[in-house]
Amino acid sequence: MSTLKEIAFSKEELLKCKGFIENFIDDKITVSSANILNKDQKKILPKVEGNKNGILNYTNLSVHYNSNRKIPFFSAYNINGADKKDKISRANSFHHDPRIPKEVQLSEDFYSFKYKDSKTGKFRIIFEIGHVAAHNEMTWGNDAQIMAYRTFHFPNSFPQAEILNSGLWRSLENYIINETSEIDKNKKISVFTGPFILDSDPVYKNVENFQIPILFFKVVVFSTEKGIYSTAFVMSHEKKIKELGIIESKEILKRAETVTEFSDFKYKKVFQVDIDFLQKQSGLNFTWKGVKKIKIKDQINQLQLIKDTGNADDAGKKLKPEDKKSTLKLNLILP
Repeated sequence: MSTLKEIAFSKEELLKCKGFIENFIDDKITVSSANILNKDQKKILPKVEGNKNGILNYTNLSVHYNSNRKIPFFSAYNINGADKKDKISRANSFHHDPRIPKEVQLSEDFYSFKYKDSKTGKFRIIFEIGHVAAHNEMTWGNDAQIMAYRTFHFPNSFPQAEILNSGLWRSLENYIINETSEIDKNKKISVFTGPFILDSDPVYKNVENFQIPILFFKVVVFSTEKGIYSTAFVMSHEKKIKELGIIESKEILKRAETVTEFSDFKYKKVFQVDIDFLQKQSGLNFTWKGVKKIKIKDQINQLQLIKDTGNADDAGKKLKPEDKKSTLKLNLILP
């Protein structure tokens, strides 16, 4: 008899997966992933066995994968905070997806490079395998364990500097997870997560021709009594990888235009951005009929602020005293 882990990574079982649910939040509102990419971007999707559209479907999770860059354009997934499960195990190691060629996927070898920490003298890995849809975001429903295991596929990952993946990025994941269990009524949300994939991304010195994504986003679509809304967060590991000297010297991204602000995340004034701003900078489309975009109010040079933030201490220094009183509770409510 097969174990749940064997089922999770079985090609036969993966071919049965339906993926992201478009009408998950509201039967009358379609939050589709079909139009996020433009025609040219869709041409780079891999040939996926069992899916003519080139989408890697898992359980309540779909990965739109950039086969040229070996990282996803984005992962689209559903979370039901009313049905969260405890004591869900981690797969702990990542697996290649058997529905697409290994050659277009990263592997453990990519993550084997280390650097010597000047403070401790110990060797640490340069990049962690960063989940796109995180293990703990998918621990809900009757298939919670299988869903969690399936997040451990290489196409649902990107390289992130350790200080980001295990620090601020994880705090954002936990922030979103906690909120889904605390919303008063509809605890269902849809999330879109991925890297900015830009021609200007720097080349990683340790791997020939591999360009490292610098910026990472999460778009959250949620329900309130006033309707369906969306908001976005962006983080960067540029400061850290520049310090390590592991990228070819080049301009990473042009300085952004000013934008405006929204929610209760502790570091909201640093990382929360306007959806239209995200669309302009990433080249992706997060506009859906019936979904209202949270508008940002304060005018700041948001992208430069994000890029200059290396860790929680940096983020804290950019907050005003009144902002520091905020907790990591999201409260997806309107301003």
